[in-house]
Amino acid sequence: MVRKALAGDHDWLRDLRAQHGLGADAVDALARFYELKAYGGAEPDTVQLTPAEFQRATESDDFFLVIVSGMEAGTAPVSVRIIPQPLQQLTCRPSSSVTITGIRAAHSRVYQLKEER
Repeated sequence: MVRKALAGDHDWLRDLRAQHGLGADAVDALARFYELKAYGGAEPDTVQLTPAEFQRATESDDFFLVIVSGMEAGTAPVSVRIIPQPLQQLTCRPSSSVTITGIRAAHSRVYQLKEER
């Protein structure tokens, strides 16, 4: 879904999820980091970042928070929201993880995707 929204080919976006503690789920050919949060139903307004994700977001100007929602069958449309530099736009509330809020109001790009059958 993210590759489709960003119009990237398979090699353009590399999956990093197996590398624990890196603080991002993917990196593109331009060394930009993407943290993906996926939801079957409606888009949330609050998500949690792990300490590693928060640190990556703090240290990199090229960090994007990607919220994918509506992924469950029958909940259309699928939505992909890409928020650049999320820590500069969203409200952070520290806890054992970092909760950031204000996703729906953030300056971001949202893609509505047709469900493929």
